[in-house]
Amino acid sequence: MMIGSRCRLSSILSCRGIRSQAGRLRRDSASPNEQTNSEQFELMVDELHKLEEETIQKQQHTEISKKCAHKPKSKDHIKNIMKAYLKQLKIKEQQMCKIVKFLTKRLGDYKAPIVRTTRGLACQLESPRPSPELIAYRNKDEFGIQVGVDGNPKTVGFFVGRPTDPLMVCIPPTYLINIRESHKHIARSFQNFIRQSTHRACLKFDDGGIWRSIMVRSTESAEKMVTVYIHPQQLPEEGIQEIMEELRKYFFEGEGSECELDSLYLQACKHTRCTREQAPYRLIAGKEHITETCCDLKFQISPDSFFQINTQGAEVLYRTVQEVAEVSPITTVLDVCCGTGTISLVMAPRVRGTIGIDEITGAVEDATKNAQTNNITNSSFIAGKAEKILPRLSHSLRHCSDVLAVVNPARSGLRKCYYPDVIQTIRQCDAINKLVYVTCKPQGFAMENFIKLGTTVRTMNKRDRSAPFIPKYAVPVDLFPHTDHTELVLLFERVDA
Repeated sequence: MMIGSRCRLSSILSCRGIRSQAGRLRRDSASPNEQTNSEQFELMVDELHKLEEETIQKQQHTEISKKCAHKPKSKDHIKNIMKAYLKQLKIKEQQMCKIVKFLTKRLGDYKAPIVRTTRGLACQLESPRPSPELIAYRNKDEFGIQVGVDGNPKTVGFFVGRPTDPLMVCIPPTYLINIRESHKHIARSFQNFIRQSTHRACLKFDDGGIWRSIMVRSTESAEKMVTVYIHPQQLPEEGIQEIMEELRKYFFEGEGSECELDSLYLQACKHTRCTREQAPYRLIAGKEHITETCCDLKFQISPDSFFQINTQGAEVLYRTVQEVAEVSPITTVLDVCCGTGTISLVMAPRVRGTIGIDEITGAVEDATKNAQTNNITNSSFIAGKAEKILPRLSHSLRHCSDVLAVVNPARSGLRKCYYPDVIQTIRQCDAINKLVYVTCKPQGFAMENFIKLGTTVRTMNKRDRSAPFIPKYAVPVDLFPHTDHTELVLLFERVDA
């Protein structure tokens, strides 16, 4: 979708009262001259219909194969999508309210010094901010390989059921409206390739099969990267090289060339997941990385780079973090779990400086390159564990008047088995006065992090006398339309217990 069109849709959603106004998260009362709800709804439908037509035109101009460009949906179909989305936002608002209520109860049990709102919550809760894109917004998809409905063991798509379920099948992504047509086309093309291959699919790790899955990534400018994952089994290096050459010929010279890939990788991994240190990503053909633009900045995307799957939704998310935290030119940002540096670099022009911390060396390398690409000089990145780095930074941070920590971990949160001391370390760093926690699964292990931030019960460390952090604002941001997931931005402020 074109930027101007996204802005138009965003402004209409704002008029509908779904998206909050900027500032200290307060909604203005509706104007008496506002259009009726039905008129607003028709405007949204018209706008979304135009957006899809523009998307199709853009695809036809940027992709050589017309197979990748889908037909425009009817206005009635668009209307049904919009109605469904408005219902989704209402359901997600109810879900977030339940989560904040549960957080309020847990914090009360642990004697956190919370001040309840008029709704009885531990903090103010805003309605979900909607995604600017509703159709084909996903920039990354991982397609597995399993037995299809027709019994073919080399079917590429998504699994329905659990691996332990004998009735589990693999379903192609044909009718999913949140997946880009180019991704679907690549999945079909790869399926054709492996069905012609003499190697079997890896349905189980010990069955001798090779083909495991495929990752497809694309950018707003239609650059496309594919990573093929195989189980090497007992293949010698020559066998892996033969597979790489077959893939290169197919996608760059043969039938698959109509997918117009910009980058093709292979990872030979014997485990469920492998880091680049355990199993290197092998560039088969094309560029080493693709480049995405977000918040007017350019980010290089490598095979294992973390990047939000909804690029335009990510812009809403990062601006929400800035707004909620009320950053200023005197703010120093500690970006914990910084990944490739997106939050640090987006906030850098508006703050004194940013320090990104991540224990994945490759991510820090990407973050440093991204800073150089965007000519950002007030951001630095450190590879290592936050619980070891933060104490070393504490002395220098004491000279900073406004220190903000931003924590954006993986879905599992800062689990104790992986991050044993991060929350405690943050609490003990006296210079940090505000913390923004970003999570797509607040009801999971992140909830335990919230409790540990706010508790005054000295159960873990009797000698810990650090002041707690309590929640002040909660803002859901919908990065995942047509799913039950929602990103949550939570602002915590330090208080005297």
